[in-house]
Amino acid sequence: MKHYYLIVDTETTYTRGEQDTVADFGGVIVDRQCKVYSELGALVAEEQNKDFHWALGNKKSTEKKYQNLIEAGKRTIQTVASINAWLEMVAKKYSPVLTAYNIGFDMSKCRNTGIYLDGFDQRFCLWAASKATICQSPEYAIWAAENMAYTPTGRLSTKADHVAQFCDSTLPPEPHTALEDARDYEAVILYKIIQTPETRKAIMEMGRGNPSAKWMQSLEELDNEK
Repeated sequence: MKHYYLIVDTETTYTRGEQDTVADFGGVIVDRQCKVYSELGALVAEEQNKDFHWALGNKKSTEKKYQNLIEAGKRTIQTVASINAWLEMVAKKYSPVLTAYNIGFDMSKCRNTGIYLDGFDQRFCLWAASKATICQSPEYAIWAAENMAYTPTGRLSTKADHVAQFCDSTLPPEPHTALEDARDYEAVILYKIIQTPETRKAIMEMGRGNPSAKWMQSLEELDNEK
């Protein structure tokens, strides 16, 4: 049986006193060779009146970056309903395993926005799987030393762009736009990880979260905790 993965990435809004929501949604369906079968890069129509999160940098340059993507045909503006329709379509067609680099973050922001990822029962954290495999290797430690890929406290960096650049030395720094990060960086990491364990079950086990983590629970379970 052919296995597929749905890699999701988000860039978010920031409004003081309100929950952060998804401004830019990226999703890509890949197989074990990371061949792309379907992709979606969409600015969320309902969130267009909000500012992008300050972590993305200067407001004007961020807005210009996305305007360039729209003009180049690399972004559409879609409603939450349209994004959910795409998710429903790929769920039925591919039955993929859901993953994201820091899946807890992406799932929480999607829930805040009404983007429905909870229909994907099989899911794992790509960041956790990366830390359990790639970042444990002596080769990664050598690469990190050569490229000064350390945290402020002196530990090896496990940031997605550093891990992806270790896997593919031709990659520039991440653009921090959702589809491009998912397709061009996180898919590279997934492909590297897939070469390590022999089964999809092993991959998911490496990226398994604490059962009490919100991203591991269903919406019904979360409602019951209230």
